Amino acid sequence: GLRAGDGDRRVPKGGTGGNALPGVNPAQALAMSDKKADKKSFPKGEATGPSGKETHLYLSLSGTLLGTAALFASSVWAVYEDEECDTHLCVCAGWGLLFSSVMAINAALGTYTTLGINHEKSVHDSSASADEKESFLGGNTEIQDIDSPGSVRLFQPSQWWKTLVMVENSVAMFMTLILLYFSMMVIIFYIRFNNDTNALRYLLFVCSMLFACGTQFYSLLSKLSYLQVSKQDRNKMLLLATNVLLFAMGVTLITLNVSLLEDHNMWMFHGMLAVGVLCTISAASGVGITAVSHSNLSNAFLSSTALPIPYLLVEMFTLGTSFAFTLGNLWLAVIVELKPSEGYLLTGFELNSAVGFVVCIVTFLIHSAYQEMLNPRLHSPYVAEEIGVIDEASIKDWGSRINAAFGTKYIGCWDGHAALSLMNTYKKMLTGGRDSPIPHIKGVILKVTRRGAYEDEEIEAGGEPVAIVFLTIVEKFDLTRYLPGFLGSCLASLFGAHGCIPILSLRWGLVGFQYPFHSGVFLMQGGYNSLQTMTNVQRAVVNWNDSSKLHCDVLFHPSLVTQLDSNAFESAHFLNLQIGPSVIVDLRRYKGLTFKEFQRVALKRGNRRNHHAYFAKKGGTTTISRNFEEYDPAFARVSARLVGQTASRRVAKGELPVLCPMNAMGMQILSDEYERKYRSLFGVRVDGEPAASAVLFEFPASRLLTSDIQGLKHDKARQARAYFAMLAMTVEKALEEKFDFLDFGPTTLEPKMDVGGRLIECRAGYHTRSMIMRSLLKRGNDNFRNIQREVEKRMMGDEKDANAPWRAHRAPYVVSDFQVCDDDTKRRYIVEEKLRVYDPSIIDDSRSPAEKKSKKQLNKEKRKAARKARKAAARERASEEKNNSKAPSSNPTIAPTNEDEGDEA
Repeated sequence: GLRAGDGDRRVPKGGTGGNALPGVNPAQALAMSDKKADKKSFPKGEATGPSGKETHLYLSLSGTLLGTAALFASSVWAVYEDEECDTHLCVCAGWGLLFSSVMAINAALGTYTTLGINHEKSVHDSSASADEKESFLGGNTEIQDIDSPGSVRLFQPSQWWKTLVMVENSVAMFMTLILLYFSMMVIIFYIRFNNDTNALRYLLFVCSMLFACGTQFYSLLSKLSYLQVSKQDRNKMLLLATNVLLFAMGVTLITLNVSLLEDHNMWMFHGMLAVGVLCTISAASGVGITAVSHSNLSNAFLSSTALPIPYLLVEMFTLGTSFAFTLGNLWLAVIVELKPSEGYLLTGFELNSAVGFVVCIVTFLIHSAYQEMLNPRLHSPYVAEEIGVIDEASIKDWGSRINAAFGTKYIGCWDGHAALSLMNTYKKMLTGGRDSPIPHIKGVILKVTRRGAYEDEEIEAGGEPVAIVFLTIVEKFDLTRYLPGFLGSCLASLFGAHGCIPILSLRWGLVGFQYPFHSGVFLMQGGYNSLQTMTNVQRAVVNWNDSSKLHCDVLFHPSLVTQLDSNAFESAHFLNLQIGPSVIVDLRRYKGLTFKEFQRVALKRGNRRNHHAYFAKKGGTTTISRNFEEYDPAFARVSARLVGQTASRRVAKGELPVLCPMNAMGMQILSDEYERKYRSLFGVRVDGEPAASAVLFEFPASRLLTSDIQGLKHDKARQARAYFAMLAMTVEKALEEKFDFLDFGPTTLEPKMDVGGRLIECRAGYHTRSMIMRSLLKRGNDNFRNIQREVEKRMMGDEKDANAPWRAHRAPYVVSDFQVCDDDTKRRYIVEEKLRVYDPSIIDDSRSPAEKKSKKQLNKEKRKAARKARKAAARERASEEKNNSKAPSSNPTIAPTNEDEGDEA
């Protein structure tokens, strides 16, 4: 959106929805949007143009000079009036002279940088057209409407000016804090050691320091407002200044308590001495962190889930320790106050309390700035609001817009009308609380719209949505379920979701659906800046979560790599992690084939088993119907029981429990509320007894079929291989009804790949304000990384590419598989331009029949030939033994008889 330009131009809010600007990639546009969002005019209600900001800037510089002069004059007077300079006031005035010198140098530096940047800007303006974008320190942008394409030219001051401004603002922030701290210390000294001869000098000196502190703060705000410094840079300056101040206070505590311990060996002084040591260590670490944040390693460090944790723990421990010992000093100060003879001891407690109080404040500021750097609150030009059940007219309109935004041909695409209808169903099923059909699970539908066009306008209530988002909120997500054995049971009873003190329970938000497992973000506008739109929508969801009464401790956003969601995670500051891959059968290459032909072409030889015949032989029967009662009149209870048995079996094997367990009431609502044309029930019986069931979700516009809510009675289904038969029959149904994709989901990968599935990488975006939780989430997902490699290795280990060009698990990506296929996607994956459909005429059959035989067939023929050879050798030996059994003649001169001649012949 537009920012402040000249005079009284109206100022639309920062936002980059719609068409992006030519020449600016989405990452640059997002960075520009973030910095524009941080701009706040100062003070409110006054002029927002550059002229008003320049007025405040020059007023602040004048005020800084007056404050410096006042502090210098009061310090000189205090020193001049004290001939021996042996009072506390004289010592403090010496520090005041030092502070005034630093302020004077910094004011001169501020004047120099302001004039220098204005001169550089004027040179740029003289050669730039009126419609070109201008920027101060990458932030103050003047452009046309962001939705209207136009040429863009960015003005960036040189690195020299940026460095000087950063130094100037850091010094101003440090002087603001140190003067405030020093004023407090002077007041304490005056209260404890005052006399009538220097009261006026004490008062003037303190007032001059407070005035100088105010002018420094005013100067800092004016400079930040004029130069439009981003929130990230402001946090870096605050972190540097507060850590320097914390180091000074740590040295103060060490010096003070070492002196107090010489006369009073008290545990409280030992504790404050330890706090001083912690402050110096924390401050030194903080200065190092600040240095890293200003280097080229800044992004790598701040995005890491492990590197920032040690310093975070150090400063949190410092905050807790200083708070505890400060309260202890205050308590002892009240006790000692009743003993007038203990004046020196009382002063020590008061000084420790005062410094400890400031340490707590400064450490809290450090913690806030560091948290904001690690997990910033990013701006979005969109706003999300919760809505109720979507009416039929909106489903028709919004569904068409969802389908038209990116098409319906990419992998993982859902039909917009079916998706909105499913949202309504889950909205009625998941009402939240104990009385919900599925207890303690709540479904939330969010409508994301654009904010008001101008800063003085409100949000456009009921405006056209940019996106529709569905969230599944688990109100009691029990962390103890992931702890095995006796320890997990004990912790569950004490601290679990239903324990005595549920501190190990949190609210978990799934940005999507559990059944089928899919992202819940549906954009209604496309374009070449769609990545930017997706990022802003995700940020709007985070902002809604931050301010909502349904606030979730963790937002979990799953997405296939073919969807746009995963590309926007990092820009929206989601932790982008790989989770278990999903298995999808891509049937587009095998159009027109029967299931037998599909097996011959797409599957490995060892996977072409006839599960149908074995299943029927063992007494298995199936029912696939949109009327769920055809499977069983009590289908809800039967299916829920089967699903529960499967879920319990997976948990017993060490797998993660499902977020949203299905029960009988949920199955009944799914049957009653979800449109019949979008779902079927696949029921299996073995010997007349229910053995398995699954719900088939259909998305007609995207030609997608999914199989979910799978339930098995394992002792009954195993004897008929019912699970494998269900998978094969589902593939056969998808082929017959000409679906393009069949989504089996992310569980039990190998059986699904054996019937023609391929692995599609699945990623998850995690968003939480807790850095420790981010680190735990990262470690908890590490075990998923090897699953895909192991399964692919098993699937591809027995065949060579030349002998299996049409195997389903080897299918390459094509451009149409991705919601948005950019150059980065093509570099990351092997992407072909067009889809190759199976054509038997292009298969090379020039090999001999022996070459076409499998290794198993060749080995069988070798064994058969060996058996024949052994039998022939046995017959030959038997013949020889028979001939040798005849007695030879004792007279070799006797002529052979006629019989012998015949034998020889």
